[in-house]
Amino acid sequence: MTNICSDQDMKIINDIMRDFTNVTKVAAIFVSTRGKRLSKEYNFSPFCKIVRSNPNHLKRCNQCDLYGGLEATKTFSSCPYKCHMGLVDFSVPIIKNDVLLGFIMAGQAKTEDRTIQNILPHQTDWSDDKKLKALYSTLPVLTAEQLYSATKVLRMMVNYYYPMDIHLVEEIPYQDLPTFIEAENPLNRPEVRKALIYIEKNLSSRISLRRISNHVHLSESYFSKIFKEDMGVSVVQYITLLRMQEAKKLLAYSQLSVNQISKTLGYNRTSYFCKIFKLTTTETPHEYRKKYSSTPNV
Repeated sequence: MTNICSDQDMKIINDIMRDFTNVTKVAAIFVSTRGKRLSKEYNFSPFCKIVRSNPNHLKRCNQCDLYGGLEATKTFSSCPYKCHMGLVDFSVPIIKNDVLLGFIMAGQAKTEDRTIQNILPHQTDWSDDKKLKALYSTLPVLTAEQLYSATKVLRMMVNYYYPMDIHLVEEIPYQDLPTFIEAENPLNRPEVRKALIYIEKNLSSRISLRRISNHVHLSESYFSKIFKEDMGVSVVQYITLLRMQEAKKLLAYSQLSVNQISKTLGYNRTSYFCKIFKLTTTETPHEYRKKYSSTPNV
């Protein structure tokens, strides 16, 4: 595959990653728009070096890098997510003259923040690998605050050389619903954090504001207020957003039909699911699957 980056671009990108890892100690790598490595590995952990030496694991690493990069590009955000091995990563796209050159992927850390979601619908089972288990125990543990600070530092460094123009983002017809949620500050209210975990666990069920409020032992009005303050969106908007994010993963990386995905995400009518999906992505589920479905060449 041809690298569309010039030598000067590669030098700048490598300098960004070198300085970023020197300051934060967070690993980084530059990958193509298909998830393939284009640069050297900066501050890579022994755990990830061994994982990527396995062809089967490497394929899933490429999928994680690709999906994470596409999400960051489409939404102009760098929200941390968990890769197929359970580590936390985040992505910052490199765009020059309206051309996407690739993505800087960073992370390779552990976290106890349960609000960070898996990027792929199925995790890789490596529980029987004694060597990986030993190396996993040596990985750094980052708090939510440290993770979001790292994303902001990397974005600022990239934006200095490759400023992102907001006109590149596809316009979303349904303006009341953001395309992605990025909590710039760690959530400091336990009720909201508890609610996020509850929503994630019950995404395929009939979730209502009343049920969530009862779960966190708050009135509906007060809970709605603090949720909006912490998350920047309403409870209903957040649930819809979360379902659409999960739908995109399932469309790209699973063989489930659109009807099955609809029911998996708690929608009784597939037609309604398709309508909401198109409103939030500008594409039908079938169009999205055709465009981003994982293939052996990814």
